[in-house]
Amino acid sequence: MKKNISILLLSLFSLVCFSQTEGAYYQLQVKKIDVEQLNAAFGITDADLANIEGSPYSNENFLPGNIYKSDKVVAANKLMRYNAFADEIETKTNSNDTEYGALIKDPNVFVKIVNDLYVFIPFEDSVDKGHYFQIISEEKVFDLYKKTDVTYVPPFFAKTSYETSKPAKFDKEVTYYLVNKNGVFYELPSNKNKLIKVMSSHDKEIKNFIRMNRTDLDEEKDLIRLVSYYNSLQN
Repeated sequence: MKKNISILLLSLFSLVCFSQTEGAYYQLQVKKIDVEQLNAAFGITDADLANIEGSPYSNENFLPGNIYKSDKVVAANKLMRYNAFADEIETKTNSNDTEYGALIKDPNVFVKIVNDLYVFIPFEDSVDKGHYFQIISEEKVFDLYKKTDVTYVPPFFAKTSYETSKPAKFDKEVTYYLVNKNGVFYELPSNKNKLIKVMSSHDKEIKNFIRMNRTDLDEEKDLIRLVSYYNSLQN
């Protein structure tokens, strides 16, 4: 269902186009929201769109960043934002533009939006099954990646006085991964005991580090410190 909503919400109108100066490196796909088709497909009104709680974006506004291909800058100071709901990097040329584009997904292309670095990783050698990940920290053995998933939850209308109506919302879920230099992903559970099993080669040291530093596994900054320490234990 999420995939179908994504297509309707963000890809109802599309046109592949090429930049005169940058087309050799990447493509942009122009998209816009078609409210009438949304109304027909899901009964989502203009008011629903305005009142949905939460956001599908990691950064609500378009922020400046660079687009890279094979470690070379191919477009500098582009306005971009990551849409976690559609799993796309959206971009536009000017801040007052009403239409915007989305980068064609390519494992050789990555972007840096201010200080946030996003890479596209295929799954089982399939680009269609792949996803964008944010690189949180880069270390000597294991890097720390983050995957943000956003799903649309429709509004709930109370049928009795015992129930409470709830507005539609975008529900966000974050998953962290250890990624080795061969590109192998290890999911990091938020449960302490399960996380220690992932780092079982140094389970005693990790357990002691978490206890001594009062590590909160739901806090990204604490997780960064933990992963950095785990890397320091590697031979």
